[in-house]
Amino acid sequence: MRKLTRSVMTEEIYNIIKEFILNHRLKPGDKINIDQLARELEVSNIPIRESLSRLIAEGLVTAVPYKGMFVMHMSVKELDDIFELRRTLELLALRKAAVIIEKEHILDMLKDWESVTFTQEQTLEEALLTLAKMNDDLHGMYLKHCGNDMLRQLVEQYIERIQRYLLVLHPDIQKDLLQIEWSEHLQVLSALSEGNVELAVERLEHHLNNSQSRTRRLFIEGHELLTSGIIT
Repeated sequence: MRKLTRSVMTEEIYNIIKEFILNHRLKPGDKINIDQLARELEVSNIPIRESLSRLIAEGLVTAVPYKGMFVMHMSVKELDDIFELRRTLELLALRKAAVIIEKEHILDMLKDWESVTFTQEQTLEEALLTLAKMNDDLHGMYLKHCGNDMLRQLVEQYIERIQRYLLVLHPDIQKDLLQIEWSEHLQVLSALSEGNVELAVERLEHHLNNSQSRTRRLFIEGHELLTSGIIT
């Protein structure tokens, strides 16, 4: 663990603990040892508690009276709820941003994307990094231009929480699924490049519905393997 300097603010500590949760270093249901985290990060308990309070508000941590703080459990119901909210808010963000984003920017991004290929020679890690960049480019583009910081922050939080589900069984993600994700993103961007906002919204909704189904299946399969002891 890298040593934090005294000048590090609670924001960085918050990001580190959040990453522990999203990447399952702190697993669902784990009791959070505040003293241990403070020693590991070489800070006092105060910024740890402040960070955990923020994570409670984001739904990643829960406080149980007289017992302490715990990493929130994961469930299919929660995943469905997150996608329902994300879908509603993200479609709104796309509608708001579509009239603002410069067409030249969209065309440049489309040109870059059309040159992307997923090959057998690529490792899964390399393919995932490529797809992650595409995710950031597309979703980040219209969230940045939606003109509503609260809307952007909410959608980003939901995307992060979905990432936690995807990482339950990361190795089970196949390259053909990445190819499908890429194709769906490309269709949204193509509609935007044509100035067809309604088609872009329709395609984004289709993509999010499919993404929910894929994530749901991967989570259920991964959770069953974890609870059966096949994967530890």
